[in-house]
Amino acid sequence: MKNYLAEQPDQTEKVLMEALGFKKNTLYRLLSNLANDPVICVDGKFPVLARGRQLSLRVVENYLDKLEKSKVEGPKPAERLLYLYINLHNSIPFGGLSMKEIKRGYEELIEQSGGKSPSDVALKRMIYRDLVELEGIGINIERPSTGSPKYCLGERYLPKLSPDSAAAVYVSMLLYENTLLDKATTCAKNEIEKTFFKNAGMKAGLFSERIYVIGDTLAHPDEFGDTLGKLVRAVIEGFEQKISYAKVNGEVSERIIRPVGMVCKRNVWYVIACAPERKDYRTFRVDQIVSIVNREHNTFTYPKGFSITKHIGDSWGVYCDDSVRKVRLKFSRAVANRVKNLRYHHSQEIVEEGQDGALTVEFEACGFRELQSWILQWGPEVEVLEPNDLREQVRERARQVVQLYQRRGKR
Repeated sequence: MKNYLAEQPDQTEKVLMEALGFKKNTLYRLLSNLANDPVICVDGKFPVLARGRQLSLRVVENYLDKLEKSKVEGPKPAERLLYLYINLHNSIPFGGLSMKEIKRGYEELIEQSGGKSPSDVALKRMIYRDLVELEGIGINIERPSTGSPKYCLGERYLPKLSPDSAAAVYVSMLLYENTLLDKATTCAKNEIEKTFFKNAGMKAGLFSERIYVIGDTLAHPDEFGDTLGKLVRAVIEGFEQKISYAKVNGEVSERIIRPVGMVCKRNVWYVIACAPERKDYRTFRVDQIVSIVNREHNTFTYPKGFSITKHIGDSWGVYCDDSVRKVRLKFSRAVANRVKNLRYHHSQEIVEEGQDGALTVEFEACGFRELQSWILQWGPEVEVLEPNDLREQVRERARQVVQLYQRRGKR
């Protein structure tokens, strides 16, 4: 019914009931169940016409209230089947429903329908019959086993998204074009186009014409294949991998790693891993992994007490190769508002706002190699106040840049 309403809105009650084979009682109950669905019920109204007007939630609820007062026979078999299927479907992310949970749901359904709840034995028989009925029309139900005490539908669960949410998710995926997530997000975008945009009369192609995303991307994303997916699997399942890794200078080496975590910093992915013979952790840029081979039979025990959040800790980026120290930076008035609106580090605090509009920011961090490069991006709009060695490092880099341009200017 939800698909029908989404594809053919504003049909009359009569047309809808004839098309779906529902009686009015069943139609109104199902609409009531969809009252919280942002696609089907907008501002308390359904895309169904009754007496020339859109059917409102208030009318539906009033009808059901009167029905409950007058009805004593309980739900029809078709209503029970729909109720059972919807509840089993909604419980897929949680592994299904136990018999106790199904019984509790049936008791509520029977009570809402004005019927009398049967004995425990009769209720179980009713549920078993309905389960068999669902299986008879081709719905696969996984029954309780040694691995799980629950009944669960043998199908994938897809989350519900309104058109607005779908559009926002779709646009966010544009950020990953020509990155390590290109392949995975392209598949997801295609599915969203099929499910939402076509049904809602939207043209997905307009996004590429009217929305443009700028960012650092890979020159040849297709060369990385399923690298990111393989790394994620190894982190979750705990097995070794053999990689060929290219350093910044182009030198390539082979090594065995045990991935324990993944970090994404400004659309750049890193894997945190250790070697079988070492206990310290190394950080590898995923886009510098030339090749990767899973060694699924070589499993390892995940380090006890290790936390990727704690490991990254106070790092400015992803490297933790120095001690945590206090950093004070003074930003010019020209960029003060931007700095106020963004949090670059979890410990960031504004400690002073000058009369000239300048802003002094303080934080505790390590990873000064990455921090130094970030500071240089601001050019003359930021000054390092402390620590002094970081100030000297930035000044030396700036001096080298000036010398480079002076030498080229003399040619």
